[in-house]
Amino acid sequence: MTCQPRKEDRKPSSDISLTVLSTSGKSSGKSPPMSHMGWKRATILLVVQGLIIAHIVQYAIMGETVGPFEPSEGMKTLKDGVITVGFLFFAALLLSTAILGRWFCGWGCHIVMLQDFCGWLMKKAGIRPHAFRSRLLLYMPLCLAVYMFIWPLFYRVAIAPWTIPDLPTPTLTFEMTVTNFWATFPGVLMAIPFLFVCGFMTVYLLGSKGYCTYGCPYGGFFAPLDELAPARIRVTDACDQCGHCTAVCTSNVEVHREVHDFGMVVNQGCMKCMDCVSACPKEALYFGFGVPAFLAKPRVEPKVDAKWDMSMREEIALAVVALAAFFAVRGMISLPLLFASGVAACAVFLAWKSWAMLSTPAVRFHRFQLKLAGRMHASGWIFASTTAIVLGALVYVGALNAAVVFAERASEGVRTPAEVVFSGSPVTPNETEIAAAQRALALYAYALPAPVGIGFTGPWTLGVESRMSYLRCVLGDYEGAELMLRAAASREGLTEAVATGIGQTMKGRARLDLASAWGVEQCAQHPEWEGFADSTSLWLTEEGNRDGAVALIRRTLEQNPTSLALMRRLSLLLCESGDDTLRAEGIRVIDHTLTIEPLNPFAFVARARAYRDAQDFVQAEADFRRAAELAPENGMVLDSLGQFLMSIDKVREAAGILKQAGEIRLRETAAR
Repeated sequence: MTCQPRKEDRKPSSDISLTVLSTSGKSSGKSPPMSHMGWKRATILLVVQGLIIAHIVQYAIMGETVGPFEPSEGMKTLKDGVITVGFLFFAALLLSTAILGRWFCGWGCHIVMLQDFCGWLMKKAGIRPHAFRSRLLLYMPLCLAVYMFIWPLFYRVAIAPWTIPDLPTPTLTFEMTVTNFWATFPGVLMAIPFLFVCGFMTVYLLGSKGYCTYGCPYGGFFAPLDELAPARIRVTDACDQCGHCTAVCTSNVEVHREVHDFGMVVNQGCMKCMDCVSACPKEALYFGFGVPAFLAKPRVEPKVDAKWDMSMREEIALAVVALAAFFAVRGMISLPLLFASGVAACAVFLAWKSWAMLSTPAVRFHRFQLKLAGRMHASGWIFASTTAIVLGALVYVGALNAAVVFAERASEGVRTPAEVVFSGSPVTPNETEIAAAQRALALYAYALPAPVGIGFTGPWTLGVESRMSYLRCVLGDYEGAELMLRAAASREGLTEAVATGIGQTMKGRARLDLASAWGVEQCAQHPEWEGFADSTSLWLTEEGNRDGAVALIRRTLEQNPTSLALMRRLSLLLCESGDDTLRAEGIRVIDHTLTIEPLNPFAFVARARAYRDAQDFVQAEADFRRAAELAPENGMVLDSLGQFLMSIDKVREAAGILKQAGEIRLRETAAR
């Protein structure tokens, strides 16, 4: 999984002749090279798989488990300050790699196990994948690593303070256990093609450990850290350059050349599989400590440059192909990042091989002669057709994703707040907003299946239809928006979000009675929909049926007794009822929520208002001040405190706080 080519800074030696080894061992008198480490490494990798399975089984039984040992979990740490098990695991791997080299890739990675298994099957079938050698594609793992881990941190530290001034600074918290183990993992339907592409196809097209070399973002960090590692494969004077080491290496490292040039293996792609050490007939190779690779100096005068499969012009063109293929499947219709990188690497190989068929007279792929003496063979036409289908599919998906991106940008011109759109007496948008909404609708339509658009049905279709229904409401077409949502519900089943959208369209066209009735009906059928019940309670309250809203929240809370959102809604309904008994109950509910979340400033504001209405001004002032202590930069909280102080004749202090609240609101408005 190299991130840097080893040719300029580690210039290889003059030509080294190797003994020609017979696969039968009869003609030369020498046995073919063989490593005895394979079964040992396979055993350890199978143990790793067993531990992963045990982890999943334990979660299935207990419903809670230690967080995933997955490096991508570190993204949550860098973004939100939540220290996860995955982050600590990745940090330990990076540290150990800086000492031992890329040991984890060879001995602990399940994707490597899959690639090695696929390579073994191919070898049994007589297929020997050749290593694809590209200069620029070697940098893709590093670029992906920066995209995953460095960019989010850089954005938060250097950019967000300017674009989002009120973005709160994350506080470090620990999350060692999880109750939703699969939250950050793709489903089975995504995992199967991922394993096929990143396990089998990358090996078949790019050579053994092809995904590690050109697609794995974690290797983007492991590879450069390997430069620092003092532990690596080294050689003694017993080496006679027989080439057994290079023949058995599944990391595509020219071991015999590197140990001849530097006395050690310096290639970042070395995964410390130890096959070369095991296969050496002179026992001249060993794993030991010494000078790290970045300090290694060649022991001989270099004369031969490393060979690449493409010219630099071809490299640049295919780097563009890699970027286009990667981002084509990173949008509305999206593949996980690790899957997308494997697809991009395979697309580059297909494009390169097809270009070779156009530009050279003879092209071969494994046992297939694609072109010979300028004439395309049947296998060549099949290969070219496959390439056209794959690249055409990527262009098609990329066009759909691009249409959605442009639609989202167009919809940014729609600035009418949702509360106005669904108020029942909406304001007609200006011409600029109408044009923006119409343009966004037209672009979104491209992503829908025929006959409306050119897309196809998938998990993303409902999201597109939901956005389109909102834009239709902005334009005043509430009935059309409702029909679109109902059609989506009949196709995919009614979801909480769609049910809420249907109720909002009814409310938007001034049929609050229909919205309330719809909400009550669906809450009875889906008591687990907490957010929908909350919205329905607001519709009932606005309709004047506060008792119905309270009864609805009580029923839903019985089904979801730990829901903080429902407790808060119930407390507000009770506290604003005007009835002393109900207000007292509402205060008790707030007290209970504060035992669960004691640092919630809005709970203190709600309780303060209830005490104020109950004429308990001492307790009300204490709660308002506590809320301001917890949220000193929140304009609403400060405004509430200022208004209360003004009402009890603390005018001077109130004026200062209200001024501060106004300044915060001005900053918030400017940021939007």
